[in-house]
Amino acid sequence: MELLPPAERYPLFRMPFSALGVAHRCDLCYNDFMTREDNAAVRAVRRSTLKSIKAKKKERLKQIKANYDSEIREINIKYAKDPERLRAKYAADDYAKSERAKRRAERRIAQEERRIELRGKERQFSLGEEISSAIVQGLGVLVSVAATAVLADRAITHANDALRVLYVSTFVCSTGLMIVMYIMSTLHHALVPESAKEVFDRLAHCFVFLVLGSAYTSFILIFARGVGGWVLFGLVWTTAVVGIVLYAVWGSELKIVNTVFYFVIGWAGLFLMRRFYLEHALRSFAYLIVSGLLYSSGCAFFLLRKIKYMHAAGNVLMLLGTLNLYASLFFSVA
Repeated sequence: MELLPPAERYPLFRMPFSALGVAHRCDLCYNDFMTREDNAAVRAVRRSTLKSIKAKKKERLKQIKANYDSEIREINIKYAKDPERLRAKYAADDYAKSERAKRRAERRIAQEERRIELRGKERQFSLGEEISSAIVQGLGVLVSVAATAVLADRAITHANDALRVLYVSTFVCSTGLMIVMYIMSTLHHALVPESAKEVFDRLAHCFVFLVLGSAYTSFILIFARGVGGWVLFGLVWTTAVVGIVLYAVWGSELKIVNTVFYFVIGWAGLFLMRRFYLEHALRSFAYLIVSGLLYSSGCAFFLLRKIKYMHAAGNVLMLLGTLNLYASLFFSVA
């Protein structure tokens, strides 16, 4: 077999280098003409293809699992002592599962209808209200970060050696939970999608209970480590856990119950009045009372949702209450 010269076997070799350069430049020009819309379309097609493949894979695996379970059932029935009884049991199980799924779906639909009805009755916040509330809550994050450093330094420099670790750990825990709470609340007001707002609203309210419980834990461990203090500790944390569970499940549907729980936990500190007096920490107790009054006023403003910017004003009062709570913790260190 006669071999042809490279120029005849590969016609591209017959092209002069100048022509090759022109062809290369044409390819570059073609790529330059590819618009962003073209690239976006290509990426969209690729994502759609991958999503379709994943969906087909998931459906295929589901089908294989269903066939596997069916074959296992048939084998169990075939070698059972009483095949008809086992077959009837499987049929009853399938019926029960379908009924449970139906009831779960009905409960979800009813819950969603209640949520939509409740949201329809409430006045929705304007863009200005959401922005102002997000700014106030963002300031709460910054204030809490600064308070963490200030309270930790106060505990390290002024607390005695026996209680220094206790002060630092309780203060950092309280301010850390406060930081997370303010972040959740900031995201609740800053985000637009309703599903995201609902999630962060529930998280923020759950962290409010954690913050209250943590703050009371600090005061109890410092001033009231007797029987009365531990009774108050149990009351506060029991109420906090119940409030977290209720709000995590039902959300704003139990807004009134949630507010009552806030008041119960917030004013439970009155039981510490005598301890504050005996420990000569009246300044700390005064700041704690002012903090409670500001928090209570903020909750009252939250209930005035129909009036514009009342919610934002309530957030300002809550921030002032937080500042007074930090001041109370600060002066609790002798």
